[in-house]
Amino acid sequence: MLILPLLGALLAGLYARFVEPELLIVRRLTLPAQNLKDDCRVVFFTDTHFGRDKSVSDAVQLVDKINGLEPDVVIFGGDLLDNYARDRQQLDLEMLRIQLSCIEAPGGKYAVWGNHDWGGGAVRIYQEFMESCGFQVLKNEGLLLEEYQIQLMGYDDYLTGDMEQLLNDFQEDMFPLLVAHEPVTVDLLAELPKGGLMLAGHTHGGQIGVPWIAQRILPPGSGDFVSGLYSLDKAEPEFFRLYVSGGVGTTRLPMRLLAPPEIVCIDLQRDEL
Repeated sequence: MLILPLLGALLAGLYARFVEPELLIVRRLTLPAQNLKDDCRVVFFTDTHFGRDKSVSDAVQLVDKINGLEPDVVIFGGDLLDNYARDRQQLDLEMLRIQLSCIEAPGGKYAVWGNHDWGGGAVRIYQEFMESCGFQVLKNEGLLLEEYQIQLMGYDDYLTGDMEQLLNDFQEDMFPLLVAHEPVTVDLLAELPKGGLMLAGHTHGGQIGVPWIAQRILPPGSGDFVSGLYSLDKAEPEFFRLYVSGGVGTTRLPMRLLAPPEIVCIDLQRDEL
């Protein structure tokens, strides 16, 4: 009687270890965006965790998928390497630099800090490395993408960064696009910009995406968010949205189950109302 349950558990474990972590999917969203001057395709990827359990060679597939979406803007949500101090001897950073440099985005490439970019010794190399790949790293900084009329704001890491300088100055005639590594950062904002969008990662969707389990193994900084699109401040007619990506890589355990790795393609479309 125990043979079938044990066989099922074994097969699920093998799938979670060797199959699902390699299934890089594309999540697609189409969202209306007030004040947008022109439609804009944003591709968001996060939590690559290259290192012991995620080979740098996997960046080839990642970059090909991103470029195949023909993005206007590309944003990275942090946690590039899993543990730089532990894995640096086996990391081919030059290969990774070449691949990330090949990402094409006429509207720019941007990144924020994650807790693994601050930790594991990566703080010594992260910003310079990302800049060498053509990414502008935002740490409690904002800028205007005037071609699209987007106000892009990137926040420092919630767990390890400087959270005393949060930007709350939103321009009413721009579409607010916010980026933070941990989704709970949204709770620190004094006021949510109406109709805006925040992109975050960090949770990995729990890596084990069974709802009861995922909620209980989320890392600190996740809050009540697991993965997917959340609508906040619903009392407002122009409510704020948060998308939490399950990310690309794994950490702690090299496993994923019902939480496949993903990149996110978001088509922001002009709202004529």
